[in-house]
Amino acid sequence: MTKGLDIFLCWGVIYAYTVIAILLLTAFVFNKERLLGISTYMLVPAFIVHSAVFIMRWYGTGYFPANGKYENGITSGWFAIALTLFLFLRRKGLRGVGLITVPGTLLALGYGIMTEPGGQAHGAALKSSWLIIHVLFAQLAFGAYLVASGLGLLYILKDNKARKNVAIPFYEKLPKLPVIEETMFKFVVYGFIADAIMIAAGSIWAKDLWGSYWSWDPVEVWSLVSWLIYGLTIHFRVSLGWRGRILAWILILAILGIIVTYWGVNFFMESSQHVVGVK
Repeated sequence: MTKGLDIFLCWGVIYAYTVIAILLLTAFVFNKERLLGISTYMLVPAFIVHSAVFIMRWYGTGYFPANGKYENGITSGWFAIALTLFLFLRRKGLRGVGLITVPGTLLALGYGIMTEPGGQAHGAALKSSWLIIHVLFAQLAFGAYLVASGLGLLYILKDNKARKNVAIPFYEKLPKLPVIEETMFKFVVYGFIADAIMIAAGSIWAKDLWGSYWSWDPVEVWSLVSWLIYGLTIHFRVSLGWRGRILAWILILAILGIIVTYWGVNFFMESSQHVVGVK
């Protein structure tokens, strides 16, 4: 079985993301564009190894990695970095999104491997093809929301420099503020739709398993609350014209609701129907 090897490689990914996070932080604090380029080149092989860990875990257990803190860290981080690389390779000026997504993935992986390096046994509830659909959209939503949060931080950083009327070449090369805002909003909409499908798929799955579409389980409640927060954010932007810094700050803070849903609920209270990372 590949269990020992995937943990070994996961530690390698954690160290790589640590270095990349330091490079990104240093680049934006000290305005070093060269470090941004290095971080991009490092992120590609790190993601390839991360993908290998993801595949090995899936192959080793026979089920989509969605059970326990370790697998949740692997899967949610994989989607977050995949979307980050999509932006990295599509538009160099948006590489700053990694300021949120890379450390976020690093912490998720670190928390998982330190608490449940061996994962959890897969119960009967997880032996369902519907699980893949449910978790797939959950992780797509998480990745999109995390990217939106990173873009929000990028917006604030560039806007702060613009307000000081100081021309800094490093920040001048970033996309214009309206472009960052529009990209940020697109990822929120993408995440919101994926989140809605995740909740609906989870309800169908719950009906088959427990005989009820909705049971007000703590994880279900927090999933709904987080989804509504992003729904209100979209409404405020479209109907009330909330833009710029206020939208960026909302998205930076809104990710906390998703973090509570994925990790906080099972840490502080018992969920009778959900293991970490399933919903």
